[in-house]
Amino acid sequence: MAAAVLIQNLQKRYGDVHAVKDISLQVEPGQIFGLLGPNGAGKTTTIRCLCTLTAPDAGKIEVSGISVLNNPRAARRRIGYVAQEVALDKVLTGQELLQLQADLYHIPKPVAKKRINKLLDILQLKEYAHKKTGIYSGGLRRRLDLAAGLLHQPDVLVLDEPTVGLDIESRFVVWELLQKLRDSGTTLLITSHYLEEIDALADQVAIIDKGLIIAEGTPSQ
Repeated sequence: MAAAVLIQNLQKRYGDVHAVKDISLQVEPGQIFGLLGPNGAGKTTTIRCLCTLTAPDAGKIEVSGISVLNNPRAARRRIGYVAQEVALDKVLTGQELLQLQADLYHIPKPVAKKRINKLLDILQLKEYAHKKTGIYSGGLRRRLDLAAGLLHQPDVLVLDEPTVGLDIESRFVVWELLQKLRDSGTTLLITSHYLEEIDALADQVAIIDKGLIIAEGTPSQ
């Protein structure tokens, strides 16, 4: 079976800044893989390259055996991406926003309806589905963002700082949801600078600093 995510010798510069010097990692199907490091370490650049949002200068990236560089369209269908900044249209309701996401992925209406209802139930959003997202709390916005990232049923869900800015209660809710997703078979790649977050969630962790992986193993290791 192909690795869920395979990154080999990834490099990326922005002018004189060598954001990613040489990153290699492998995420197995059904894992939560944590990418831990301080701000500016190269975590976000690495996952932006993985998600086809930034072109690397060198390296190999695959998702479920598909080359991200050679076949980005096919790779994108296998990736769900939840960015650090929650980007929701405050005029739309939660239901409308998910329907828009389904339309962007060309998901047939009957299929989209079933998936939306299931995600609203799993992520405990049903009572807020017909309310405008402008009134959502930070925790609710993050849950809706998760629903949008999962709607096309990706092999891998990539989350950049999934609980940044959330209060303690909301963080624990999101942690529980991510563990349930892993238990249902979804592979998750999470970046964070919270030690306790990666310790609580990750099956495997890589510590990145100044564009290099300086340690890798299980959280206990």
